[in-house]
Amino acid sequence: MIVTLSGITGTGKSFFKNVIVQEIGFKNLVIVTTREKRKNEIKGIDKQFVTNEEFEELKAKQEIAVDFQFLEEKYAYKKEDLKSSKNQVTELHYSTIYQFKRNTKDVFSIYILPFDFERAKLELRKRELPKDVEEKRIQEMKEQIEEFSKNKELQQQFDYVFINDYTENSKEKLLKNIKNKLNRKGEILI
Repeated sequence: MIVTLSGITGTGKSFFKNVIVQEIGFKNLVIVTTREKRKNEIKGIDKQFVTNEEFEELKAKQEIAVDFQFLEEKYAYKKEDLKSSKNQVTELHYSTIYQFKRNTKDVFSIYILPFDFERAKLELRKRELPKDVEEKRIQEMKEQIEEFSKNKELQQQFDYVFINDYTENSKEKLLKNIKNKLNRKGEILI
């Protein structure tokens, strides 16, 4: 099963991804990107960082199943990774959920909403991004919340809409839902 975590910047996707890896034993589904590596990210663990040329070569070789652009950078998932039988977790840009589900059989899609938009902005600012990038992200956050709130077809693509109040209770609630999904599939939890 692949668990996808979608939602605006600062809503806890990276945090929850790491919790799911550590506490349930999922593997991180590594996304390929042309984006610059951030401090604390580990190449090949968090993301596969490539040049534009390398990205286009992967596409030409038809090794890519899902690809998209976000804030002028390219992102993709490799076909072989989406076909894996391992339990995996990934952060997924909300607009690619349709394409992702067409290319992946066993998906549990989660959309995370922040309890408080200002808290999500605070989490974004902790990244210490260049001011222009931060402003683009905040604008994208507003646009995404507006799109998600009015687009019923998009909402229906997600199996679980979760509100993060940034507490331990939120973490436990999310983990419980994933464990319940695994139990319904008859998988043994570690």
